[in-house]
Order: sequence, then C-alpha cells, then structure tokens
Amino acid sequence: MTASTTSAQAAPPVRSSGTATSVSAASATERDPLTERGRRTREKLLVEARKVFERKGYPATRISDIAEAAGVAHGTVYTYFEDKAAVFRAVVFELANQLEREWRISPQLSDPVDRIAEANRNFLDSYSAHARLLAVVEQVGTTEPEYRQLLADFRQRYVERAVAGIRRLQKEGIVDADLDAYLSGSALCAMVEGFGRQWLVRRERHDPQVVSDTLTRLWASALGLPTHPSATN
Repeated sequence: MTASTTSAQAAPPVRSSGTATSVSAASATERDPLTERGRRTREKLLVEARKVFERKGYPATRISDIAEAAGVAHGTVYTYFEDKAAVFRAVVFELANQLEREWRISPQLSDPVDRIAEANRNFLDSYSAHARLLAVVEQVGTTEPEYRQLLADFRQRYVERAVAGIRRLQKEGIVDADLDAYLSGSALCAMVEGFGRQWLVRRERHDPQVVSDTLTRLWASALGLPTHPSATN
C-alpha cells in the first residue's frame, strides 16, 4: 500500500511484528478512561481525529483541531491522550484491527474462485475506505521507519494469505505444484494492490463490479482455475 509522500513531522514509533495487535505502543501514552462515558468520549475523539488527520495530514494537525472537531474542550483531549502523537498512534491501532477484520474470507466459501473473488472485493473495498488514512501513515513513515514497516506488514499479511491459499490448492492437486507459490501470490497481490492504487488514488472511473470480476478472472487464469458466473457476480 502506498500513497502521498509529503514531508512529515516526526511521530513516536509504533512497534510492529506482523500482527494487528502488535501495534503495542498504541496505549503507551494514553490515559485509560474508567467510565462508560469516558470510553464513548475517547471513541468520539478517535473518530474525529481520523477525519482531521485525513483532511490536514499529520504535520498540520493540532490538538485544538481535534478538540474542535469532536466538540470538546482543548483540555479534554489530554484527559485521554498525552499528545497528538498518542492520538495518531491510537488511530493507526484501530486501522490495523479494522484491516484484519475486513480482509477475512467467509469460512462458508469452499470454491477457490469464490474465495479469490471475495478476497479481491474485501481488499478493494478496504483500500477504498482507508486510502486517505493510509496516505497519512505513509506520510509519517517518511521520517518514522516503524510506520513504514507497519504498511509493509499490512501487505505481507495480505500476501501470506494468498500464498497459503495457493499452497493448499497445490496440495489438493488443483494448481500446478511446480508453480512457485510465494512468487505467484506476491505477484497476484501486487496486481490487485497496484490497480487499486491506480483506480482509487488517481480517481479513475470504473465500475467496481467490473473491476472485481476482471481481477478475479485474471487471478484464476494465472493459476489455471476455471471461472464460473457465481464467482464474478
């Protein structure tokens, strides 16, 4: 995943070891709200902070901008977060968890092409929903390697799922066993990711269903899988 690379004001690191919950610094400088009302206020702050970060970018965002957007006093933000960097870290933590949920494939799907189709739809829908925030994470990543690594980890998990699927199909004799599973999965993910960036970031006009159907047919054809109407509708 990639996006704009304008200069970024430094933000404290996010440690990532390849899982969404590994954004372990997400609460390091937060003040834990003890009441239900406090939790609701914190959630509202994060929702509005995300909008501000997406609109203004990390360097230009101020605590006062977040407070104004959330309709709270300036000091209220500091009740829950030590500083702007802690707010951003918490927003990114929520993003990581969202991506993990959104990329899951229904366990009810058994047909390999149906699973590929759902995976592609999930990825494109997710990319569309989070493109602006991902751009800000990359912006911060230009000065903070930990955030850059976080984006790399997002992509690696996407690739690993594809590779695991290919290897499973090879064991079942459905896909050519001589095909390099890792290279194939990485290349096919790059196709979907690259087109998603071209389409969504550059705002090209294409029918989402046609995009999903086409990418699924290309993916299935590359693996020698027959496509059928249910997988592309």
